[in-house]
Amino acid sequence: MNNLDYEKILRFIMIFAIIGLSVLLVIINFIPNFAYDFYDLYPGTQHGHSNFITYPSVLYLFAIYNCFMYLGSNDLKYIDIFILLSILMSIMRIISIITNGFHITPLTVLAYPPEFLGAPVLFFIKTMLQKKTS
Repeated sequence: MNNLDYEKILRFIMIFAIIGLSVLLVIINFIPNFAYDFYDLYPGTQHGHSNFITYPSVLYLFAIYNCFMYLGSNDLKYIDIFILLSILMSIMRIISIITNGFHITPLTVLAYPPEFLGAPVLFFIKTMLQKKTS
C-alpha cells in the first residue's frame, strides 16, 4: 500500500463529493417533489418548504466549499473539517436511528455508507499523506 498515491485518491474523493453534493443541491432546490419523496419528507404548511431547502443546502454548500478549498490549496485542514462534518453527520444519523428506528429505503442505501465511512476513510488517507510528507 506504500506505492498508492494518496493525494490523487483524496483529490478524486473530493471531486466525487463535489459532484454528488452538487446533484443533491440541485435536486433539493429545483426538483422539490422528487426530493420530498426521496428524503421521505413532507413539510408543514407554515414554512416547511423554505426550511427543507435552506438547511440541507447550507450543509451541502459548506461541504462543497471545503472540497474546493482543499483542491485549490492541498491544505489538510480542509480535510479535517470534512472529517468533523462526517463525524457529526454520523452521530446525528445514529441518534436518528435510535430514536426513530432503522428502515431500508433508497436514501439509506445511498446516504448511510458515505456518512458512516467518510470520516474513517478520510482520516486514514490523511494519516497516510502525513506519513509520506514527514
